[in-house]
Amino acid sequence: MAENKTLEHLPEVRAAVAALSPEDRELLAAVQASPFKLTAPEQFKEFAANIDYFVFEPNIHDLNDLGWRYLAQHMDMLLPPELLKAIDPVPFGKYAMQEEQGHFSEHGYISLSGDEWVHERPAEPEKKPSIRERLEQGKKECAEKCKAQPHKEKSAPEL
Repeated sequence: MAENKTLEHLPEVRAAVAALSPEDRELLAAVQASPFKLTAPEQFKEFAANIDYFVFEPNIHDLNDLGWRYLAQHMDMLLPPELLKAIDPVPFGKYAMQEEQGHFSEHGYISLSGDEWVHERPAEPEKKPSIRERLEQGKKECAEKCKAQPHKEKSAPEL
């Protein structure tokens, strides 16, 4: 937690967080309350481009909720209420949490999506050709022009 407070004082980190939507700030809060928390300034600056790196479910707060979500995603049929009452969703929640390597926080349930983290790369500066390369290119162009134009023989001067 102490390292996060130190990072918050960096202007670029503050600017990156301030530019986030309220939903994305909630996701960041969940990330920071999980083992996935960001620790480097670059991660905070790249966070907006990596929202899809995380799966955040703010309405899931415990194994019971997670188990019902898992069952809803994996069952092909609707069960009558009598059968739903007989289901204990907690083992399904434990299984889902283990499979997804997810974590609960006061903000909800968070796991990784499997997407790659996208790093910001500085734009490659446009490379100008060296003088030698430009001279060689000029020679090639000149040679091509000379080949393209028919060579006229000089006629004798008229007297």
